[in-house]
Amino acid sequence: MAGRLYTPPPSPGLREVLLRLAFVLCLILGVTLLVYFEGGLVDTHKGGRPGFFDSFYFAVVTITTVGYGDIVPVGTPSRLVDALLLAPIRFIFILTVFGTAYQLVIKRFREEYRMKHAVSKLDGHSVVCGCGATGRAAVRELLLQGVDPAQVVVLDTDPAALAEAADLGVVLVEGDATREHVLTSVAIERAASVIVCPGRDDTAVLVTLTVRSMNPDGGVIAMCQEPENMKLLERGGAHHIVNPAMAGGTLMATATRRAHLAETLTDLLSVGGRLRLDERPARPDEVGRAPRDLPGLSVVRLYRRGQRFDVAALPAIEAEDILVYVAACDEA
Repeated sequence: MAGRLYTPPPSPGLREVLLRLAFVLCLILGVTLLVYFEGGLVDTHKGGRPGFFDSFYFAVVTITTVGYGDIVPVGTPSRLVDALLLAPIRFIFILTVFGTAYQLVIKRFREEYRMKHAVSKLDGHSVVCGCGATGRAAVRELLLQGVDPAQVVVLDTDPAALAEAADLGVVLVEGDATREHVLTSVAIERAASVIVCPGRDDTAVLVTLTVRSMNPDGGVIAMCQEPENMKLLERGGAHHIVNPAMAGGTLMATATRRAHLAETLTDLLSVGGRLRLDERPARPDEVGRAPRDLPGLSVVRLYRRGQRFDVAALPAIEAEDILVYVAACDEA
């Protein structure tokens, strides 16, 4: 399933608009010179052959398809010129003028309408800032976790990177995640979680600060390349900070002497693995029981009112406890 790509169309620059205007003026001037020197026009109002400015007037009303009929071609050569030369020029003129108008007004209005329609449906969604390898992997994992593709928005400034993610079926938006108006366009204030992985730590810090100022309650998960920048992201408001180099290096070092442990950790990291590392609130029927007595689950950590209990000191379960557990994929 292809994703929906929203790319705000760039308006033609002043230089491009001036070049198109010059091209249109050259068309009009060329037609003026052509019909003036060809000499086959007749002014039905004044009588006789039109002058240069009358030829200019004829050129304008002809290629703009107005055609008042006060100046007309007579004779076979003039009519052939009108049919074989002026008709294609008229078509080129219309394409140039309306193509520019489409870029300046119509296309932008259409894209803004489509964008507003899609954003109106977003609530409690996930926003991924960065569509590199890490961003695409994060999106795939979200989808494996059962997140609705229509509730996943990917932001990036590179159209090619977004095109690579089109097969994921999520909402793709071309834009700079450091800009408030871009974040507003994807309803960042209603997002439940924001994954920040632009590929640069300075950009990640700026995106985190901007997101946190616009959405104080949403969860922010940021990727950090250099360990010394983790404090900046933490101060910027990131709830969780992931260092891919550190995590990957640790996993590779583990595999050199503990291959089975590395395989198990890799299995746990993905929803598609045979083992499932997950968390959930304690159920009413589990309150008062010891975590080790829960069937099908291996509770490895328990969170209670901000306090953490590890395996060696797991207490009896109370209401509103959060259980972090390992289970087979088909277990709850």
